[in-house]
Amino acid sequence: MFFTKKSNTPAARHLQKHEYLDLLQGGTHDHAVSDEIKRAALRLAQAHADSLGLEGTPEPPLESIFARRSTSEDALLVHVPVKMEDCFIITVFASGASDAHAFILFDIGAEYLQPMLDCPAFGPSAPATEENIRGWVPLLPGQQSPFATIELREGTYMQVYADHDRFHLEHQMVSTGAHYRYSKPVEAAEATEILLSYALGKYEWAYRGWEKMDI
Repeated sequence: MFFTKKSNTPAARHLQKHEYLDLLQGGTHDHAVSDEIKRAALRLAQAHADSLGLEGTPEPPLESIFARRSTSEDALLVHVPVKMEDCFIITVFASGASDAHAFILFDIGAEYLQPMLDCPAFGPSAPATEENIRGWVPLLPGQQSPFATIELREGTYMQVYADHDRFHLEHQMVSTGAHYRYSKPVEAAEATEILLSYALGKYEWAYRGWEKMDI
């Protein structure tokens, strides 16, 4: 069976990354859940598969679905595996609820990989170090290919495009169904700091003004 099955599920909100990170403040711990809750999480994942760009993804076995409870918030985070290892639709249940009220598509595995910086104007891809980002990004305006991409793993990345003296930023989580753009063009210094935050895993970037795009 594949993630193309349509299910009748209550409406659930697609979280942005900063909202999910807020649920992790104070940590999480393992939490056993019933098969009923696992099936509810799976139904939500199936209902949003198309919009998340996950058409045709094999349905995971029930035993592969697991949960963690937020220490600081009333949130049970039920993880439904998708696409690749350590990548999930994470569904959010309040205490005692039979259905999730929110979800996010999140590649946890990507968070632990070496990010790579692809900047065609300056040669082949290289590790997304502070030196490379500070050295290349401000020089993008006027280049024949005035863009750069920091990729964590296939489908999860942040990119910047330079238009004259302004920089336009977008980021994506796993698929085009979770693609966002920064709310305004910025100058080189701000674009560089946002990209550094992303590459170095500091997450300040996630708390800025991102708008979901329909691609």
